[in-house]
Amino acid sequence: MPHHFTKSTVSATFWCRPCGKPTEHLVQDGRCGACKVCLARLEAEAEKRKEKPPAAVQLGMFGGSQ
Repeated sequence: MPHHFTKSTVSATFWCRPCGKPTEHLVQDGRCGACKVCLARLEAEAEKRKEKPPAAVQLGMFGGSQ
């Protein structure tokens, strides 16, 4: 059965399938939204992807650096 909330409700606890436990979810337009734990994890992964990898080391013809 879907849950409906008032427009002033900001968050509520629901079961999260990816987390495998009850977690706090956002409530948007009176309906259950995204899991706050999953959102934080996705944002951390996006920040990690944005980090620039170190420059590659140029090797010589036979593996030694020049």
